[in-house]
Amino acid sequence: MKRLILLLSILIASLNVFSQGIEFRKERYAEVLKMAKEQNKLVFIDIYTSWCGPCKHMADNIFPLPKVGEYYNSHFLNLQLDAEKSEDGKMVAKSFGVSAYPTFLFVNGDGELVYRFLGGKSENMFIKEGEKAVEAFAALPELKRYTKKYEEGNRDKEFLNQYFIVKDKSGLDCSDVLLDYFALVDDSQLLDSINVPRIAKITVFDRKLANRLVEAACKEAANPTKDKKHSTAVNKAVCSFLSACLQKTARADQEEYFEEVLAMKDRLFKAIGAKESATAASLGGGNIYIPSELSRLNYYSAKKKLDKFNRTFIDYMAALRKNYDETYKEKAAMREAIDARLKAAKESGNDEEYEAAKRMRAMMFAFSSIDDYYISTSMIENVERYEEIFEGDKDAAYKDRVAGWYVFLHQLSPSAKTAAYVADKLLALDKKEQAIEVLALGLKDGSSAAGVEEDDVKACQAKLDELK
Repeated sequence: MKRLILLLSILIASLNVFSQGIEFRKERYAEVLKMAKEQNKLVFIDIYTSWCGPCKHMADNIFPLPKVGEYYNSHFLNLQLDAEKSEDGKMVAKSFGVSAYPTFLFVNGDGELVYRFLGGKSENMFIKEGEKAVEAFAALPELKRYTKKYEEGNRDKEFLNQYFIVKDKSGLDCSDVLLDYFALVDDSQLLDSINVPRIAKITVFDRKLANRLVEAACKEAANPTKDKKHSTAVNKAVCSFLSACLQKTARADQEEYFEEVLAMKDRLFKAIGAKESATAASLGGGNIYIPSELSRLNYYSAKKKLDKFNRTFIDYMAALRKNYDETYKEKAAMREAIDARLKAAKESGNDEEYEAAKRMRAMMFAFSSIDDYYISTSMIENVERYEEIFEGDKDAAYKDRVAGWYVFLHQLSPSAKTAAYVADKLLALDKKEQAIEVLALGLKDGSSAAGVEEDDVKACQAKLDELK
């Protein structure tokens, strides 16, 4: 009887663990590795930061789920590490090159990376990633055999093909293998159905390969008999590759290569008819879709190339203003035309036409507003950077110039969310009247802008009341 009670107690305790979601260990990283080695298990590590929204979503909504807890608690020893505040977190993030959050690592008892993935996931997707980690753990001996042969100098094409397949299953960066592999691929096979998905997995810049890929994509775009689905996949893969190259060359401060990537982007976009767009970037196109001048400003600012930052910033501000003046009437006319179409459809009782016009209006404004908001907020940050590094006399002319930039950039994308912030910047420049104008515009045209919440509108109104 006592044995039965004991067994029931153990069962209930086990069920409680599973019902609580993932059970994270409290021991230090080194201790958990030792436990994993003894138990022949993987350590699952959630690398997070306190400010990361997706990290909080995973912790609050995915980790506590019973099915997630059941799988992860039975297969892994689980650990949570803050990449910025925990000593173990800092060390692990640095060791495995973590630069985006949340990043999820699976390491064996020897501290070797077996599998990794990043970003928020649904319940089923998160469990699927765990299953991939288990498969990669089982394939680890095979991966080590391939790695040993690769390090010994084996560069046979079929060997590289198989090595990539094995290594890719572990979620590891396969750039080294793929660069060697594509060096052996003929131009006629560069964009075949097997190779296109592999292009998107290369994360380092190689001038020769990059030129080959862009040239091949341009030829594909000009092919009158091209398969549209395949052509779209090619463009997406090459853009993903160029995005990775842009990021890597900027981080490594390789300005010559950085500019080469932007030039390749121009060639590709001209051939495929693509346009720079923050909307396209946010929908998976990659940072190659971000306007080139914004990419340059980010690079110059990060690497403290201040003279180039100032020249690029001032020229880009002038270009933005010119473009705004040229397109404002055109956009207003488009809005009036769509609104007239909506009104006519409603008055005629044509529900199908009315719904079609509503969808068109919503899509047009959604895409336009995302692009304008991104440029507006990015350039407001760059105005702040300009103020930080300005070394001249901050006289009346300086204040007028900077205030004009702030006002224009908020006008580009009016928002109750940013109005109070911009108003504070204007007040610091002794521009109270312009601050009032910005707040009024934020309430009038930006109360329902993307991302605006009720508290933003209240804060904007309170600031306006305070200044009047």
